[in-house]
Amino acid sequence: MPEYRPIPAKRKQEYEEFLHYAFQPEKGPKSDEDEGDKPELGDRRGLFDDDDLLCVCKHHWFSARIRGEWHEMAGLSAVASPPESRRRGLVQQMLTDSLAEYRENEVYFSALWPFSSEFYRKYGWGTATKYTRYETTPDALTLDTESAGEFRRVEADDWELLVSAFDAHSERYALTIDRTEEWWRHRVFESWTKDPYVYAWMEGDEESNGESEPNVAVRGYLVYDIEETEDGRKLNVRELAYTDEETYRHLLRFMRYHDSQVDSVVIQEPESTALLDLAANPRDVECNVRTGAMFRLVDVSRALETISYPDGATGNIVLRVTDPLVDWNDGTFELDTEDIVLCDRTDATPDVTLDVNTLSQLVAGYYSVDDAERFGSLIIESKDAHAHLGALFPRENVYLREGF
Repeated sequence: MPEYRPIPAKRKQEYEEFLHYAFQPEKGPKSDEDEGDKPELGDRRGLFDDDDLLCVCKHHWFSARIRGEWHEMAGLSAVASPPESRRRGLVQQMLTDSLAEYRENEVYFSALWPFSSEFYRKYGWGTATKYTRYETTPDALTLDTESAGEFRRVEADDWELLVSAFDAHSERYALTIDRTEEWWRHRVFESWTKDPYVYAWMEGDEESNGESEPNVAVRGYLVYDIEETEDGRKLNVRELAYTDEETYRHLLRFMRYHDSQVDSVVIQEPESTALLDLAANPRDVECNVRTGAMFRLVDVSRALETISYPDGATGNIVLRVTDPLVDWNDGTFELDTEDIVLCDRTDATPDVTLDVNTLSQLVAGYYSVDDAERFGSLIIESKDAHAHLGALFPRENVYLREGF
């Protein structure tokens, strides 16, 4: 059986060739050209047959907000295999070994951005986020907003200025990542292809009167690039964060100021259609809601013991869980939230039956119990079990904005 292990630094070029063929084959074979000096985030892993590399992936180690508290979460990315390694079950083995590594490191949650939701669904991940993609003209962003405050371009060394606005915007969403300085510098202010512009909107009193620092605060910011397309220039907003509705309007005003430079503006935001209500003519705004990242419980028992539950959601419930990838999740578990939260295997008759995908979506807050019955695999044996499960896992706003 192939061996799962870290990919050493000396084989980085080979690892990158795997990714290039998987995700950019139209560009032809990868050359030995200089890749630049940007640091590489995450840990490379691969399956090896002796010394032959068969397939690869990468692990990022995050702290994410899950059910109102911070928990360690692994971000799986860069899953790739060359054509000569495909249809041999190697990616399935690598995913299994990855979950085993997470579990060994007491990381009980995993997320990924799928190239195909169908592919990862069969291995136990479930869609956990949606996002809205708007495309419109700068003129459509002409709102009844008075000019105020100051727009200021910020650089990577200014990353701390943006944290309060990011936190204020993100605290309302489950699966928010607690960003490190390294992530701010190398994933917000830098990009794989071309680095973006970052502008902040600031408001406050710059007069300190000699008593303290000027009272100027960043209330919002946007991260964007400008690309040349067949239809003209396009301003692509990669990230948008703001403390309140007024700040949101000012950031839209900033986009509007590019009417002499770009033909269209693309904005990616959490699932919402608010811009259709703000725009004077919503027919000028193209709005598409799309599925985003997927989420999975690495270890059902330990994950359910780790998270917090709403006040009053106490008692016992028996869950029959199926997992297509790892046997430690496949079985019947009794979740007891009466006093000390415990979740252990049991021979008791199940109150509910579901697969690990659907359970993961309930834990993330993406599904309500009714959603899980309608769209997932959830089968509930009684009204009491329905109410209890709903009390344990109320629906939440979920948005994982980080790309990895």
